Amino acid sequence: MLTYMGTYYFFKFFKKPIHLIAAAIILAVIFDLLWFYVKFPFGLKVHSPETLPSTGLPLLVLGAGVKSNGEPTQVLEARLRMALRLYDEKKAIWILVSGDNRTRNYNEPQAMRRWLIKHGVPVEKIVSDYAGRRTYDSLKRAGMIFGLEHIIIVTSEFHTIRTLYLAKNLGLDAYGVPSDTKSIEASAYTRLWLREYLARHKAQWDVWFPPRTVLGPTESTPDIPDQL
Repeated sequence: MLTYMGTYYFFKFFKKPIHLIAAAIILAVIFDLLWFYVKFPFGLKVHSPETLPSTGLPLLVLGAGVKSNGEPTQVLEARLRMALRLYDEKKAIWILVSGDNRTRNYNEPQAMRRWLIKHGVPVEKIVSDYAGRRTYDSLKRAGMIFGLEHIIIVTSEFHTIRTLYLAKNLGLDAYGVPSDTKSIEASAYTRLWLREYLARHKAQWDVWFPPRTVLGPTESTPDIPDQL
């Protein structure tokens, strides 16, 4: 009797279109969150500096904005500090800095290169990619322009999973090492995560429908001495 009554009220409840719509929205949100937290990051190689093996691989640092005076933003400086640490610990053999330089007065790679040189990285161990306008562009160019197949990627914690997901789908074998984000204010950190939630959906769209990327001739790198 109880089973019958439960079934009766269940179907009675869903007779109203508004209830069906609400249920569909709730299910869609549940499936989307499962995709975001389970499916999307599955099988990706995320490491701390301590657990990263001594791979002897090149390291890609992704841009994250520069200030009006040309210096790296707080987020970008944290990425550069992590890249410097991995280079100093000999877990990376050279560094590719990739970022936006679409206007004369805005140059992320130049700011990144200058910071690394100032902190002791030899000039010949830094390669600049000036057309990394988006994460997708930086990763695709790393493979097609700079000839990389196996790399370490340093980016912010909230950005690491999306970056590795794109790298995997672009045929790159990548280790991700998140930079420190503890110094970012809570309100800013929340905004970054909300942005990242939307950006992961955009990343999936890019995998299905690859966007146009500015390419060009192949570039020399420190581990291909005959091209230097």
